[in-house]
Amino acid sequence: MKRAWIGVVVVAALFGSGCSSGGSDAEADATSTSEAGTTTSTAPATSELEPSDYQTPPSSINGITLQDDTIWVASIEDDQVLQVEAETGAILRRVATEGAGPDDVAVAPDGSVWTTGFTSGHLGRIDPDGTYEVVATLEPGINPLEFGSDGTLYVGTYGADGVLYAVETDGGAPVPDATPEVVVEGLPNINAFGVLDDDTIVAPAGGLSGPSEAVLIDPAKGTVTTIVDDLPAVAAGATDADGTPYVLANLTGEVFAIDVEAGTSKRVLQAKEGAPFDNLAFAEDGTLYVSSFTAPAITVVAPDGSERVIPIGS
Repeated sequence: MKRAWIGVVVVAALFGSGCSSGGSDAEADATSTSEAGTTTSTAPATSELEPSDYQTPPSSINGITLQDDTIWVASIEDDQVLQVEAETGAILRRVATEGAGPDDVAVAPDGSVWTTGFTSGHLGRIDPDGTYEVVATLEPGINPLEFGSDGTLYVGTYGADGVLYAVETDGGAPVPDATPEVVVEGLPNINAFGVLDDDTIVAPAGGLSGPSEAVLIDPAKGTVTTIVDDLPAVAAGATDADGTPYVLANLTGEVFAIDVEAGTSKRVLQAKEGAPFDNLAFAEDGTLYVSSFTAPAITVVAPDGSERVIPIGS
């Protein structure tokens, strides 16, 4: 996503063209394809950091996810996925994604990291040894992704009338000759989402152009239903370690817990520094991590509300 900030109007326009996305011509030219195929490249090892230029901050950041004491960060503009130290922001690994334009990242049960190529439509996987491979080609504009309870990877597209793919994996390892399947159509402009224990999905809908709501997506039934529609502009979602779903008001940093059964929302946290924001992730202890929309930095909000900002690189 282009990191221009000229007031809320510009940010809203950028989010409208694809939150956690690169605003590239690929979005306008998005076509629906699904071809299996694999290419590989090897990323730098993490045992030792490279010289000081290795710590050059990325131009911008998009989706984030946590793995142990590190944060995986996607950068469409730099065409890289980075692994950074959660405490300091030091860059531990840079993985080139070969024109994919990575938008979001998710950690698989086997410890591998999967990423959506917003620019190319490539669904990529980073093996624990640092090897990047293109597992399948879906369509330009793919954005949110997360794993279900049985290892199925759910991948959504950003934009009006989007689709949700289900991708079979073997605990995070690619399944030979498996074909990604479109399981839900007509999605209402969703972005980063959270998968619940029953493999339904809670996602924000409407983007910053609004009206915004939280929706429940059922991959088994192919349905989309509104949970709550009285939200400020929300364009990112996630679940915490207990499986509770949340959506993020990207302009204000407010985080709302969603009660699916009651059909209600509750403001529980707010990230103040670094707004407007792009994406969010929760640590096991409930600490919130939020990626900035305008800078290569992550805001950290502890359960007690205390806040700090991690600059990525040096």
